[in-house]
Amino acid sequence: MVVRRLAPALVGVLLSAGVTSCGDGTPATGKCDWMKKAAKSRAHTVVLVDATASLRGSTGADRGRDHTEAASPYLEKAVKQRNTVSVGAFAGAGDVEWSALGLSADWTWENDNPNNRERREEDATACLKENLAQAQETVPTSGGTDILAAVRSAAAVLGENTDRADAGNGGAGDKGSGNGSGAGGLIVLTDGLSTMGCADLRPARFADDREIDAIADVCSDAAELPQEVPAGVPVTFVGLGRTAGAQPAPTPAQAGWLNRLWLRLCAESRPKQAGAEECHAVDTPVPGSLRRASAPKPPVDPVVRFGAGRSQTYPLHGAALFDPNSAVIRERGLRELTRIAVEVRSSPGAEVQVLGYVDPRGGAGNNLRLSQQRADAVAEVLTAHGVRKVTAYGRGLAGDCPKPVAAGSGASDTDEALQCDRRVDIVVTK
Repeated sequence: MVVRRLAPALVGVLLSAGVTSCGDGTPATGKCDWMKKAAKSRAHTVVLVDATASLRGSTGADRGRDHTEAASPYLEKAVKQRNTVSVGAFAGAGDVEWSALGLSADWTWENDNPNNRERREEDATACLKENLAQAQETVPTSGGTDILAAVRSAAAVLGENTDRADAGNGGAGDKGSGNGSGAGGLIVLTDGLSTMGCADLRPARFADDREIDAIADVCSDAAELPQEVPAGVPVTFVGLGRTAGAQPAPTPAQAGWLNRLWLRLCAESRPKQAGAEECHAVDTPVPGSLRRASAPKPPVDPVVRFGAGRSQTYPLHGAALFDPNSAVIRERGLRELTRIAVEVRSSPGAEVQVLGYVDPRGGAGNNLRLSQQRADAVAEVLTAHGVRKVTAYGRGLAGDCPKPVAAGSGASDTDEALQCDRRVDIVVTK
């Protein structure tokens, strides 16, 4: 996997602070230069910082979330264990801008003097905190965020470091010890509000674990889970649900749902023998005290409303809308959709989500594709009949079937479950 490095947007800020940046993002303060040269450790700690608008806050009195205090223990531990460390900011479709990439915190490298080692250990901690500060100042180039895509990028970095260490750190001619202790880790500093990819939470209801199961199934079908995280490397999410700016804040119950969702998605991507033991969610306070640079202004983030507002769901049997393996709406289905469109457009400002599902008889790849095609077809009909703010989501395999189901197919009871599985839900939030 290729990990992108975006052009830094912080040169003016860093110069005014007396810190410049080398080509790999390392602060060029002199005290950090040895970290680019020292031998790499087999243990690699990667820290990802969510740079999206839902955490940045806006200009004026509204201050963004500051992860410095929450992240510091992980950076200090990485230095204590002499790990390799990378720090990066992510936004948009998972692009990561690395302020530190593969830096060695092995303060013993070519250094036998105890006093020098102590000073170098302190320098390494200070340098990495500077990298964290730079990551938090990163201005995203696009709105929204795909957290799983960012984790996949970080997983590629973790895997590359493991390969280099195994190939190059075992010989007697190494410059440094290359034997950092511990397993390293992946630390993800985020509110958990993904708005892109299979874990897009904009249409989520934050209601129960059946919805979590459905999202996990969709992500598995779409092959978007980060399978590349090396075995034995723990993944820790910090600050889930702690939002800023114009993004609404979740209730405690909704924050708990977010924690369970990301632990589930993490566990699904790990080797089965390890599973949930390598996945953690830490409810560390993340102060809303960081006033970031005002220019350039970051793109606006899509809003996750946590299922707020009064909503009504129109569930439609698949057989009322489509032939098997087809996304072409039948005549009877067009009549029903026209009726719903007339009802919905009488509520100005309502937001409409179309959720497409399929029954389990198809293949995994086809399930997601067909459900999206069906949702798109229904959305087109609603839009053509004057409904605004319509978004279509293909959800793949259905979860629990709602009752009653409108516009039934008239099929026998034995076929009723399959008909409901391949339904389309129209969710109207007013």
